[in-house]
Amino acid sequence: MLKRVLTVAALLCAGWATATEGVSDMATQLFGKEGAAKRVETGALFIDGRYVKGPYAVTREGNVILINGQIASRLKVEARAKAEAERQAALAAERAKAAEEAKQAAQDRETARRAERAAPKARQNIRGGLKERQAQQKRDKAIQDASGQSGFNTEATGGDPTALFEEADYTYTPPARPEPKAVPYIRPGAKQNLRQRIAARDERVAAAKAKTQAAEAEGADAEEVATENFDDLTEAEIDAYAKQFAKRRADLEKILANDCLLLLSSQSSGASYKGRTTMWRFVTQLGDLCAAGNANRLIAAWGKEIPRAYLRRIYDNRAANSTEMESLIRRANDALEDARRRSERRI
Repeated sequence: MLKRVLTVAALLCAGWATATEGVSDMATQLFGKEGAAKRVETGALFIDGRYVKGPYAVTREGNVILINGQIASRLKVEARAKAEAERQAALAAERAKAAEEAKQAAQDRETARRAERAAPKARQNIRGGLKERQAQQKRDKAIQDASGQSGFNTEATGGDPTALFEEADYTYTPPARPEPKAVPYIRPGAKQNLRQRIAARDERVAAAKAKTQAAEAEGADAEEVATENFDDLTEAEIDAYAKQFAKRRADLEKILANDCLLLLSSQSSGASYKGRTTMWRFVTQLGDLCAAGNANRLIAAWGKEIPRAYLRRIYDNRAANSTEMESLIRRANDALEDARRRSERRI
């Protein structure tokens, strides 16, 4: 089915221009293209931590969203019907295996019960007639009576009155070497003076911070790339994906039109946006926070609102961002000043 769809699409789109670099030709043929509905003059856009200057034209080619001709977001594509069929087949195989194991366990239990029921009859057959069974019962009773008696002596033997206690001799035997004196345990930290304790604490804090930064850097570098698997797609899935991608393009365009801060990743569908007031505060503070020797101040100020790994990307692109964001910063300062004046007039 997919081969037929691709063949028809290739014949119909033979006159189309080739897809943008980084965009799959097959995705463009399957899901189509979209132009920008309008050019957006507002908003602030970061792609992979780098600021993109407006105005913005949000377009789409296949499963990729482009803003001003630059890849801004890549959406995941997979054959869900085939994956669901494989998952159901795996679940059915697991259920069949569990049922077979349960059946075998029941058979084993039934075999054990039958063996237990047959055991007394086997013993009776081995012992023979009535006399043999009575003799065996007497032997069993004698063994039971003997096992209930104590193993200690009950009377003096050999005329020695102390023989009754020969099994309870608790004579003290001194050790070959004297035991060492007990030494009280003192915590290693208690042996240090105040300066040493402070230095040890600072070392632990620095190690924990370094570990956290390494984990954040690893998470930023190991960003999951959106998978693109166009094999075994059904016609219904192709139509559903086309509608989903068109809605995503319209949503991103709407976010920028609402004068929001939009953060995107070119390798995945990850996106985050903040309102206008938050955008003003962020862009006006960004220059001073990036002036430090590392990204710690920026993360400390905005780490709860913006992903820390993305803040590190913004910090890494601080030189290029400072040049491109000059007009945006002036606009944000003017907006904050107007808001301050309006608040004073209300008072």
